[in-house]
Amino acid sequence: MRLSKEIMKITTSFEVRSIGEGEEKQTHLQGYALTFDSLSEDLGYFREIIREGALDNCKMDNVVLNINHDMDKPLARNNKVNGIGALTLTVDEKGLFFDAIPTDTSYSRDLISNMEAGIIDKCSFAFMLDYSDLDSQKWDWDNGKRGYDLRTINKIKEIFDVSIVTNPAYESTSCTTYKRAKENHENLREKRKEKLRLELELI
Repeated sequence: MRLSKEIMKITTSFEVRSIGEGEEKQTHLQGYALTFDSLSEDLGYFREIIREGALDNCKMDNVVLNINHDMDKPLARNNKVNGIGALTLTVDEKGLFFDAIPTDTSYSRDLISNMEAGIIDKCSFAFMLDYSDLDSQKWDWDNGKRGYDLRTINKIKEIFDVSIVTNPAYESTSCTTYKRAKENHENLREKRKEKLRLELELI
């Protein structure tokens, strides 16, 4: 089954901080790219929740901090260990915490100005689920019982980027993600049924 990136946008607290003194003083962007057991933004078609433990064994070895998921506007990267452009990701009981020292670019300075003014206050991340395991309990759907479809994610395969975003959701993007995610879920459910049928025939 074809794997593809998905995007979740959430409301989390993050801040611009100045750390150090004098010439050693550096600007840091800090906050949570995702929080466990909290609802995503209303995507117009569905909402998502990530359970604690979903990042256990998740691949996060080359994650970029971007603006609005724009790879042409990188702020930092976690394969850079320290200094300007460094991104540190830490998983704790609350979620995925990031600490970045952004590059000194015009778009970075504009972003910081907008963040300090409270104009931009959302986070997002791009991720991938593993649809290869037929017996997986890595996610589940609750269809419409709350007035919207809810996908609960128990395991994330890989995170590609974390982003500071202007808008919490883009309807066209979320619609495509919703349809693709539902199709993957339905396909996997049919494969599970077929696997069970074959196993029963062998009994």
